[in-house]
Amino acid sequence: MCPLREVSFQFRIDAANNEFLDSSTMKVLLGCLMCFVLNLAQAFAISGGPWSGGSKIVGVVGTYAGVMHDVVVGSNNLGIFTLSVPQTGLATGSVLIFTGERTFSGPITALADPNTDIVEGTLQGIPVVTSGGQTVTTLNCHADGSLNAKVRLNKKSLGISAVRLRGTSHVNTTGGCCTVPPCQTDYTVHGFKQSESSS
Repeated sequence: MCPLREVSFQFRIDAANNEFLDSSTMKVLLGCLMCFVLNLAQAFAISGGPWSGGSKIVGVVGTYAGVMHDVVVGSNNLGIFTLSVPQTGLATGSVLIFTGERTFSGPITALADPNTDIVEGTLQGIPVVTSGGQTVTTLNCHADGSLNAKVRLNKKSLGISAVRLRGTSHVNTTGGCCTVPPCQTDYTVHGFKQSESSS
């Protein structure tokens, strides 16, 4: 058997500066360079995971809730909605619209495109009147509208509520419900995903 012996390597470029390469200054410099290289590698890394953002397609299936704010500040018009997007078929939900004159309640029917993350739908509300402790709905007028929104990720949030709905809605009040023009209202839509299931 051969005895083990220690092998040392010498830099032949400038043997006189060998002491500088072994000095604490050089060790600090190499440590700083390694920190820089590791941080730079992370900066250029490809992001991944379910909440990474970027241009990745977001899953649209699930249950959403949201609010519709009138674009005219101080108009006292507001809408709230829920929307259930199934794996197959049309998305369905409910909407409640509060105006300065009436409250409308009705359904939303929408289509959610899984390739573009766009939700497009229609809504219709009929007036809700409460009289003598009973709720009475009248059909002599109604509110019809459209909903256009994009499902996207909020980079500031984590979890299921990071999936957001952002878009617009246009509602037209018809019949005798609108006594003070304009009878058309534009809303901004802000919603979030509550559940991955559509039930």
